[in-house]
Amino acid sequence: MRSTMLILLGLCVATPLVAQTPQGDAPAAGMGQRRFPPPPDHWMTIDSLTQTLGLTPAQRTKITPAYTALNGVMKDAAARRQGIRQQMQASGGFTPGQEPTPEQRAKFDSVRTEMQGFQAEADQWYATIRNNLTPDQQTKFDALPKPMVFRPMGGGGPRQ
Repeated sequence: MRSTMLILLGLCVATPLVAQTPQGDAPAAGMGQRRFPPPPDHWMTIDSLTQTLGLTPAQRTKITPAYTALNGVMKDAAARRQGIRQQMQASGGFTPGQEPTPEQRAKFDSVRTEMQGFQAEADQWYATIRNNLTPDQQTKFDALPKPMVFRPMGGGGPRQ
């Protein structure tokens, strides 16, 4: 009975510790690789941007359409990434550590090109916001993390 109590006590102590392990730090499927979360589906809030840059009410009104469009691109890219992920999982997907098939490589290149298009559009809206700022505000703006719709893997361009 005493050993049963010790085992139960051990489980009660160990369970909360396991539950507190951050998921992003766990190795991916025994491969020893870290999984990074996808880019967010938004950039930052308009209130944060206003406060960080010290926007006037007139500036905020002027940049709000570009800000809204930028976040729309971020949401569209996130939805597309999710769709691609689900499609790949349904078709058996890609196993990290294995060489992709020519069909998978073509799909990866197509997805990369599509995500670069999303990034180019986000960059245009980002530039529109920046162009409506004073030089001091531009300096603060440039110090903020830039909106990123995807994380390029392995250097970017298609393999030859």
